[in-house]
Amino acid sequence: MRSALKKIAAFCLAAVLALSVTGCGFTGLDAQALMSPPKTTADRQAIYALMRGSDDDVKLVYPKNGEHRSAIITRDLNADGRTEVVSFCANGDAGGVRVEFFLKDDDGAWRSLARFSAAANQVDRVFFGDLTGDGAEEIIVGWGDPQTATASVSVYRLADGSIREFSMSTVVYSEMLLTDFDDDAVQELFVVDAGQTSGEENAVSAPLGRLYRFDGEQQPYVSQTVPLDAAVARYAAASFSQINSWRWAVVLDGYKADGRMVTQVIGYDEITQLLSSPLSDAGGEGANPTDRATAVAVTARDINGDGVLEIPTAELVVDPGEGGTADSTNYVVTWNTYSFADNTLTPVARSILNTAENYVVMLPQGTENFGCTNDSVTRTATFFRYTQKGYGGEFLGQKMAFAITVYSEEEWSALSGEAKETTGVELSSVAGRVYVLTVPLGGYPADEDLLRTVQEGFRVLNE
Repeated sequence: MRSALKKIAAFCLAAVLALSVTGCGFTGLDAQALMSPPKTTADRQAIYALMRGSDDDVKLVYPKNGEHRSAIITRDLNADGRTEVVSFCANGDAGGVRVEFFLKDDDGAWRSLARFSAAANQVDRVFFGDLTGDGAEEIIVGWGDPQTATASVSVYRLADGSIREFSMSTVVYSEMLLTDFDDDAVQELFVVDAGQTSGEENAVSAPLGRLYRFDGEQQPYVSQTVPLDAAVARYAAASFSQINSWRWAVVLDGYKADGRMVTQVIGYDEITQLLSSPLSDAGGEGANPTDRATAVAVTARDINGDGVLEIPTAELVVDPGEGGTADSTNYVVTWNTYSFADNTLTPVARSILNTAENYVVMLPQGTENFGCTNDSVTRTATFFRYTQKGYGGEFLGQKMAFAITVYSEEEWSALSGEAKETTGVELSSVAGRVYVLTVPLGGYPADEDLLRTVQEGFRVLNE
């Protein structure tokens, strides 16, 4: 066994080094990078002084979501080589949030370009995008809280040395994205409007996706709408992403009222020049094939680092038994590309997730059927091959393949070097957890090709 462990240890080290170079994995956006104000102390002090004005202090307001999480964001909005600054702070006794724009003059002094206020007490997110096609970026700000249906939108445009605000206060959104559906290099604003309850009879409006365009002079207008899944109660993730080798689309992962998750894909039909959401429409003819249990409510992601967002589907392969409750390790999650042409999902990878311990194991390509059982007391997930199928398609017969045990950092550090070597191979160490791969015991031979695949495909879900 020790010989097999030494061999897979070498594979593990190579995989870790490769991932550190390529950046593959599930790491989120770096918080420090997202919240970094202007770097020089002099610039920062000058901007703070302008924000404070005659007040004794200023309370910065940080965007809650999105790529830009700083209360002071630097950006060259019109590509003239000069940096503008967008800032957010509390609006004093008047309440709400104040957004202010600054520009550095030729003599190096910062000055305020414009100041606006919003009634909301929270900045949800900030986007920068060219909505008019003139090469300059507009600033799109989502105010309030989308989860409570109180979020509104403002668009700010820099032109001729001044900032103009286009308020979209009547727009209430659950999700908001910058898109370019028709690939014309002019971005649109795609707003997801969850169904709203209104009126004396508590009528619920149908949820819609609205595509806003902007000419730079008039108020942004609705160019198209597309019906969405009425069963979705709230959204977990949204992105405008590449979904196969040639197409980009909006991908929405949402929870239904019962906790199950579905994925919707909204794309542009070049023939009809309309937006469509075939998976959302599937409810009329059958269930959305992406419908998955709460235990495996994982969102779409680029699972294999190829630049394409894969969509998850899930199959229960280990029956928890009468009265039992399946956890994430009892499912095999298949990751798929999606085609609008024929409304089909094409599998590209399979995996087993352990959401309780925050990791995913990619399974080998092929026809073999794998399953897993998880012991929450020993923190060990045992992976096995099914050796046969029954007449009803049920999986039968098990042959252990490998196991993954999670140790605390203290537990793992307390083991001697020899004890670690005989225990298994460390796969990763993140957030106080140490993930260790062990090979079969009890006479089972180690499948080194399988173990290599496991090590190369092991990922921490959210670091």
